Amino acid sequence: MKYGLRFLLLLAVLMPWTLSAQSGELSERLKEHVQILASPEFEGRGLGTKGAEMAGEYVKAQFIDAGLDPLADDFFHEFQVRIGLAWVSARNVVGVIPGSDPDLRDEVIVLGAHYDHLGFAMRDGEKVIYHGADDNASGTATLIELAKYFSDNRDQVGRTIVFVAFDAEESGLWGARWFLRDSLVPHDQIKAMFSLDMVGMYEEYGGLDLRGMGSVAGGADMAKSQAEARGINLLNTGAQIERRTDTWPFGNIGVPSIHAFTGLVSPYHQPEDTYDLLDYEGMAEIKWFLADLVTEMSNAEELLPSDRFLASTRREDGRVVEIRRPFFEYGISLHNGSGFHRHRNEFFRARSSYNFAGGLFAQFNLSKRFTLQPEVLYDYNGSKWEEGSFRRHSVTVPLNLHLNFAQVENEFRAYVFGGGYYRYNFGGKVAGESIDYDIEFEDTEFGIGYGIGVQIMRVHLGWTMRRAVTDINQSSESNSIRHVNSYFTLGISL
Repeated sequence: MKYGLRFLLLLAVLMPWTLSAQSGELSERLKEHVQILASPEFEGRGLGTKGAEMAGEYVKAQFIDAGLDPLADDFFHEFQVRIGLAWVSARNVVGVIPGSDPDLRDEVIVLGAHYDHLGFAMRDGEKVIYHGADDNASGTATLIELAKYFSDNRDQVGRTIVFVAFDAEESGLWGARWFLRDSLVPHDQIKAMFSLDMVGMYEEYGGLDLRGMGSVAGGADMAKSQAEARGINLLNTGAQIERRTDTWPFGNIGVPSIHAFTGLVSPYHQPEDTYDLLDYEGMAEIKWFLADLVTEMSNAEELLPSDRFLASTRREDGRVVEIRRPFFEYGISLHNGSGFHRHRNEFFRARSSYNFAGGLFAQFNLSKRFTLQPEVLYDYNGSKWEEGSFRRHSVTVPLNLHLNFAQVENEFRAYVFGGGYYRYNFGGKVAGESIDYDIEFEDTEFGIGYGIGVQIMRVHLGWTMRRAVTDINQSSESNSIRHVNSYFTLGISL
């Protein structure tokens, strides 16, 4: 007993040093992976380039060294991507560790990270390389180290784990789409998916996002428990599936999908995203945390989609066919255009002048076909008269109904819209004099609006026409004057 107690005390003293040494070795290995993948020789790993081919070969060699099995005859999953009129060859790198639990091994957890990036550009005859260290050599390096960890600890893996280094993510998530289209794993066997995409800035970001962790029933609690044990600061464990990474195609078929992410604090999509900026100790901690979390998930009695996630999907015959748009969204919008005044009882109209509006919008997605959008805008409007410029400061509140006539996987929609607006005018000048809203001009206005627009993921583009149905002047019996605006609109959903 005395010697046993001494051994336990010695183990307690040595354990932190041992873990620290292991983390230090892991940090160096992660740095080496990133330094190679983000090196100038790989030329930014652009789709269809020699650099991307070299990166794929590197990942394959690391999977083989880790002891992974190929999922099919080879580690490469070949597919084609159409860019303009050309078809470009691409390939995922896929390995597998079979589950050790006879009751669970037919179920699969996919661990993924895209290894492609933006390639290079020619500027003034010089080659400018987009190295892509954080995006996404960081995720690829972490995936490689997770593969080595689970290969060394196969007896801890209940469910089968499939490791995928995706190609063509930057071109439209094509690696993930083709992985699912070719059914490399039957869809009903995939119980959860992780995308490790930009995990290299843990300290600067202040923590780790697991966006979509709440799409797994009990997943957020599971992650928070493991994070507390590891000292990881979790910032986001919501149920919403991230659209901008490889989680999106999986979520659209009903697979709970989690984006591991340390924010856009690196030089995102810039040549300056180089290996020397990354937090490798933070990446090591993330790797250990994910190893613990995935181990627990691989042995959980059940891995099911959460009710909150299922409520966000559209199903046919009990099968999820897509993620619906959230019922409520919001964002900011900017309107740039021109405006003029119509003299309804005369043969002329005022000359156009620059008009601007900006503010907030909300969207209520009533159905796949209809969206209701209210806005609150600061509005600077007016026209040019013979006496000089007429310029007003206003608050405009439009309310429009969108008719969505074309949609693609909730990533794109085209719509026409119409509705009404209310405008309150609180300042401005006419011919250099302050506008008199007590006697001469109205401080309120009502009108109609209509237009056409598109939404591409979070970006909104459109054209809007607003026409007043009330006069700007208080005495309109002899001279009815009404305002007309035409705007080009840019909006961003937040």
